[in-house]
Amino acid sequence: MDREAGEKVVFGEPGQITALINARLIDGRGGEPVEGAVVRIRDGDIVGVGREPVQASEVSVDCNGMTLLPGLIDAHAHLIYTDFRSLDAVDRCSIETSSINAVNNARKVLDAGYTTIRDVGTVGNVAVAMRDAVADGKVAGPRIIASGQIIFPTGGLGETLPPHWTSDHGLGRRVDSPDAMRAEVRRQIRHGVDNIKLAASGVEVGPYAWTWMTTFSEEEIAVAVEEAHRWGRTVAVHAQSYDSVRFSLNAGVDTIEHGTRIDAETAKAFAQSDTVLVPTLSTLFSVIELGSKLNLMPKQREEMKVNEPLWIESMLRCRDEGVPIASGADLGNRYPHGANAREIELLSRVGLSPMEALLAATAVAAKALKLDHEVGTIEEGKRADLLLFNGDPLTDIASLQDAARIALVVKAGLPAAGFRA
Repeated sequence: MDREAGEKVVFGEPGQITALINARLIDGRGGEPVEGAVVRIRDGDIVGVGREPVQASEVSVDCNGMTLLPGLIDAHAHLIYTDFRSLDAVDRCSIETSSINAVNNARKVLDAGYTTIRDVGTVGNVAVAMRDAVADGKVAGPRIIASGQIIFPTGGLGETLPPHWTSDHGLGRRVDSPDAMRAEVRRQIRHGVDNIKLAASGVEVGPYAWTWMTTFSEEEIAVAVEEAHRWGRTVAVHAQSYDSVRFSLNAGVDTIEHGTRIDAETAKAFAQSDTVLVPTLSTLFSVIELGSKLNLMPKQREEMKVNEPLWIESMLRCRDEGVPIASGADLGNRYPHGANAREIELLSRVGLSPMEALLAATAVAAKALKLDHEVGTIEEGKRADLLLFNGDPLTDIASLQDAARIALVVKAGLPAAGFRA
């Protein structure tokens, strides 16, 4: 049952092995590609990786020498965001419209080869609803690790938002003490979140707290971590100031988002922790590249100009110390959903090797999401989340953004997207 390069694939019945043959395998573990690989899947799991001949009882799918990768993972997503190039666009977007946007964007992300994402901030409880709808097969999309509303203090990140976005069902929740933090974390856990998102520094759009300002105390962050970890949840922190990164590391957060300002001493401490850096370079480069197309104030442009060298130097400083770096594109603000692999290209552009950039979107991203026991690499016992790509991303990392090269996306052992699905 070998298939031609452009022909639709047919996988085996439940209980039957499907063998993907003649693949150029990049397994997500950092080794050299393996030519002529065979990957066997059954009932959603990888049951064999090698070169053994196909058995008569197995269904074969010929990869025609194309590159077989782990399904890609985006560690920093906001499915509700859609072309938010100005605060006016945010203001016009209702919670109901945001839900529709999330359904549409989830499909785009899956079509781009991403089988898992972590949504790190939503209105109401849309990310949890999306997670469950995708898991139940009601909506097409990647596996979702869901956060609730972003937790911020008075004067912090959420003050950039219109009033209805900081209401009970808005994007942000104000918290101004350790006790209030504990209560809010518990409330979100009760509503089913997988991850808690804090904003511990300001943001490029101000208008009260800018990126160099720290807005949560170390005690407040530590309370969030203590409570979330007690319930088996993770904590991601928006941290762009020096102290917000230090406080977060001291508190034991799971991931640092952005990490715009990280000095040498903090980078060394970072490397000794279990925390993963998600630098979201797309947030930076979208402003640089889109420029005047964005409705930004002069102060905001000035802030990003100052941040550009700090952001890149901080990330490379961490890389040199051995800090794990995960890919997260923060799309919808400026770059559209489906352009997730732009982040992989940017990681490579500023100094990571193509293999390091690929690992950032596979094995390391899985580690960041605490899913490395399940996805992120192609090896026996993992879930069969795979990307069959018509090209060599190690020689042309930017080609991952070409939708026409996405031959097949396999999610939990079933064809989910691509021109052969």
